[in-house]
Amino acid sequence: MIAALPMYDWPELEGATNALWRELAGELRACGIEAPDELSRSDDDTSFALSPDLILGQTCGYPLSTRLKGMVQYLATPEYNVEGCDGPLYSSALLVHKSSRITLKTMAGSRFAYNSENSLSGYRCVRAMVGDPAKHFGAMVRSGAHRQSAKMVAAGQADVAALDAICWHHLMVIEPNIASKLKIIGWTKLRPGLPFITSLKTPPDKVKSLRDILKKVISNADANSEWQSLKIRDCVVLAPGDYDDLAGM
Repeated sequence: MIAALPMYDWPELEGATNALWRELAGELRACGIEAPDELSRSDDDTSFALSPDLILGQTCGYPLSTRLKGMVQYLATPEYNVEGCDGPLYSSALLVHKSSRITLKTMAGSRFAYNSENSLSGYRCVRAMVGDPAKHFGAMVRSGAHRQSAKMVAAGQADVAALDAICWHHLMVIEPNIASKLKIIGWTKLRPGLPFITSLKTPPDKVKSLRDILKKVISNADANSEWQSLKIRDCVVLAPGDYDDLAGM
């Protein structure tokens, strides 16, 4: 079996992510469910999503509603305790350089940095606001990662970027020198957060156990938990169709 929690697994947060997995894995084994000792990691965030051996993973809502639809099983959605989140919903901050005079109304024609076309929080959410970004903005700069998008705006290599609320929080904590060069000009609409998933081969009884364990471990954490820096405070199961609307973004 494999497990992968890549969505906010920045180098500085690997220790916290590992700590969360150790607790989850211990609970899984106590229920008789096989769990790997360590998380699988790759430069490709989605490389493990379609593995039949995936016991627990996390992905973006847009891929879940498109290319992963019917290919994985949805488990639950985490709640993050940061600005820009509301329960299991999250939004993205539209960021510009601190000295910029660009606003939401005047960002047409500017240089837009984005992590990936398949990213709900870095690209699709902006597409829902302005239409085709390639037609709205004067230049498109694919950065490959939220963190890199922020760095490009801070360095003057791009004018606008969208960072999801959790990445923006982590940036302010981990790289305050970069975050201090940026300002928020607006927030995107709230949408379902980044879902936990499992393989299609995971049987129903194990799916239920996974959901129960995610809820138990995450909601019962306290200030001394090693993984509190991840800012996850709860885990809920959304309705099956809650992610479907994302496919049209």
